Amino acid sequence: MSVFKITKGKNISLKGSAEKKIVDISLPQILAVQPTDFKGLKPRLAVKVGDTVKVGSAILTDKAIEGLKIVSPASGEVIAVNRGEKRALLSIIIKTDGKQDAESFQKLTKTEIKNISRLSAIQILKDGGLWAVIRQRPFSKIANPDIIPKSIFVHAMNTEPLAADVDFILNNKAEDFQIGLRIIKSLTEGKVYLCTDTNMQSQALQKAEGVECHQFSGPHPAGNVSTHIHYIDPINKGDHVWYIEAQDVLRIAELFLNGKYTSERIVALTGEGVNNRVYVKTNIGAPISALLEGNDLTGKRCISGSVLSGADVGKEGFLRFYDSQITVIPEGGERKFLGWLMPGADKYTFSKTFLSAFLSERKYSLDTDVNGSDRAMVMNNVYDAYVPLDIMTYFLLKAVLSGNIEEAEELGILECDEEDFALCAFACPSKTDVGGIIRQGLDLIEKEG
Repeated sequence: MSVFKITKGKNISLKGSAEKKIVDISLPQILAVQPTDFKGLKPRLAVKVGDTVKVGSAILTDKAIEGLKIVSPASGEVIAVNRGEKRALLSIIIKTDGKQDAESFQKLTKTEIKNISRLSAIQILKDGGLWAVIRQRPFSKIANPDIIPKSIFVHAMNTEPLAADVDFILNNKAEDFQIGLRIIKSLTEGKVYLCTDTNMQSQALQKAEGVECHQFSGPHPAGNVSTHIHYIDPINKGDHVWYIEAQDVLRIAELFLNGKYTSERIVALTGEGVNNRVYVKTNIGAPISALLEGNDLTGKRCISGSVLSGADVGKEGFLRFYDSQITVIPEGGERKFLGWLMPGADKYTFSKTFLSAFLSERKYSLDTDVNGSDRAMVMNNVYDAYVPLDIMTYFLLKAVLSGNIEEAEELGILECDEEDFALCAFACPSKTDVGGIIRQGLDLIEKEG
C-alpha cells in the first residue's frame, strides 16, 4: 500500500455539511432516466409513453455498444418523453406505482462469483443494466466492453466541497463490497486499485482483498479519479483505464447475488440552503423537490453534485445517475455598494484580496456570483497551484483553443476530465471556463479519432 500526499490544490470550506445520519425516504411519485447523464451514449428509446415498466426494464439502448441498456429505476408507467433541440432525448419520466416489481436476472452463488469469467461478468452487467456504472479514461464515457483495460480504479474517496463521506456510506457493507470487488477484478487482466482517504475507518475499505490499496491525503483535487490514475498508473496514448464509484460496487454485488437491479443510492443533502442536512437513502433519478421537501428553495440554486463539478438542475430537476450529493446555495445577483473596497472579513478569497485570508480558518457562505466579468486570459501561474497533475495547464488550454490536437495529447489531455480544472475556473481572475475548454478538447479528439 502506498500513501500519496498531495500538496497542490485547495479545500473550499463551505457552510452546510451533512450530519452523518442516514434517513430512509419514501419512494418518490416520479423518477427520471436522463440520457444526458451518460457521456458517449448514443441512445435509442426502448419505451413509449403509456408503457408499463418494472425495475430493471430497458428504457434506453445504445447504438454503439451492443447489449448496453439503461434501465428503469422503478416500476410504474412511462408518462413523458422529453426532447430538446434537434429532438435530442433529455429525460424519460416514470410514474411509480409503489410496488417496485422487478425484472429477474441471473443469480450466482458466492462460489460461482469467485470463479466467474470476464465474458460472463460483462454479459450479466449488460443484461442487468449496470454496465453504465463503469466508465473509462480517456473521455470519461461509458466503458467499451470490447476493450480490456490495463487497470481498473475503484473511487472510494472524495475531497470536493461538502462531498458525501464514502467511508461512512460503506460502513457495515464489507461483505457485499468484497464480492463486488471480486466481480470487478474479473473484468481486467491488470490490477484493480482501491483509492481511499488516509483517515478511512470502515472495514469494507480496510479489509479489502484481491486489490491494490492506495491512500491519498491533501487538499482537493486529491480525491479526483484523474489524480489517482496520474500517480498510480498513468495513461499513455492508446491506453484505457476504467473506473467505478464505491457505491456502485455494492450495486453490482446486489445484482449478481440476488438477480435484481437496485436503483438505491445514499445521497448527502448539503449546503446552507438545506434545513435538514443528512444522508438520505433514495433512488437514482429522484426529483430534487422530493429530496428537499419542506425547504424553501426561493432564491436558491439546486445542484446535483458539488459546487465545483455539479450541474444546476433547478428545483424541478432530478438527481443525476453518478451523483451522491445535492448542494443548495444562495443565488447571487445582489450588488453590494463599495463591496470591493470593504475589508471582507466574511468573504472567501483565493488571492488574499480580503481580510479573511489572514484570519483563522472558518466556513464561508458562497453564492453563485462570479464577482467580475469575462476578461482576456493572461498567462500566469494561477492554474499551476491548483492542478496536482504534471500538466502545463495554460499551454494545454492554448492548444485546445487553437485546435492543435497533437500538442494537446502531448500535454496530457487524455488523462484529464473537466472536473480536474474546476478549481482553476473558480480561482481564475479572467473568469475563464477552464473545464469547459478541456471538455471541448476531449470531444474534438474523440470526434477526430
